[in-house]
Amino acid sequence: MSVTVVYLDKLFIGNLLADSLILWAAGRLSQIRVKPYRIIIGSCIGSLYSLALFLPGTDYLLGFPVKFTVSLLMLAASFAPLPPRKLAACMAFFYLVSFVSGGAVIGISYFISQSGGVKGISGFAEVISQHSWSGFILAMAIIWVGVAVLPRYFKKRQGFLSNKLAITIFMEGQRVTVRGLIDTGSSLCDPVTGEPVVVVEHSALKDLLPVPMKDTGACTGNAISLIESMMDTSWSDRLRLIPFQSLGSDRGILLGIKPDRVEYTWDSRMLKVEKVVIGVHGKRLDAGDEYNAIINPALFELSVPA
Repeated sequence: MSVTVVYLDKLFIGNLLADSLILWAAGRLSQIRVKPYRIIIGSCIGSLYSLALFLPGTDYLLGFPVKFTVSLLMLAASFAPLPPRKLAACMAFFYLVSFVSGGAVIGISYFISQSGGVKGISGFAEVISQHSWSGFILAMAIIWVGVAVLPRYFKKRQGFLSNKLAITIFMEGQRVTVRGLIDTGSSLCDPVTGEPVVVVEHSALKDLLPVPMKDTGACTGNAISLIESMMDTSWSDRLRLIPFQSLGSDRGILLGIKPDRVEYTWDSRMLKVEKVVIGVHGKRLDAGDEYNAIINPALFELSVPA
């Protein structure tokens, strides 16, 4: 009778590496920014689960409800909180990468085997067992390269308006750089001048604002009162009222600020826009923290070399 020896330390480390890569890949494909330590926490949950399977009387852990619950805990530890649609996408990528990596380990192990024809399931299992670590390392390397490189390639092929873009806002001798999402559905403009509006989170603009405007409530509350209170300051000519109908409510008035200019780099060229208004938004624009500004595409029609 053959005896299979399982080294728990190797099992834990192997699962920790695999789960870390799968969670990283799921987050990257879902466009979620996450701290590395959270990925490790999620991976530890999966690794501990794999060790628990070897304890006596734990056959119930092999059931679908337990597996699904463990995967949810791993995702929650790594990425929560997330809106439902983002969570569903992340979970889909998590299972997709899991299944692909598992198949890759089996396929690569069989491919690099020096054995001839494999006879029966036992022979196939023996080949997988002999080359499991080699197959695991090569499969993880392929998954890592694929997830790290392919999204960049396809993103570059998608065209200008599907990209996110870093823009630098200049105001009163200071500047701040924000991560902007180019939203083809955004048409928000200053109703007086017609200049395009770039909506930016208040927290990203805080360092550029004068003391009365550093408080989030001041900028996102009664915009009219704020403008009236600053009429006798140098900022009076910069302040605008921007009516809007999205951004989380049916309608409202957004505080707008006229910057000195906005600059960004595209195709190795530095471009600037002076005819633009910055709309101050008090809440997070993206739960995944992938961007903190929404860019009206009309901005690019007004760009000139910096």
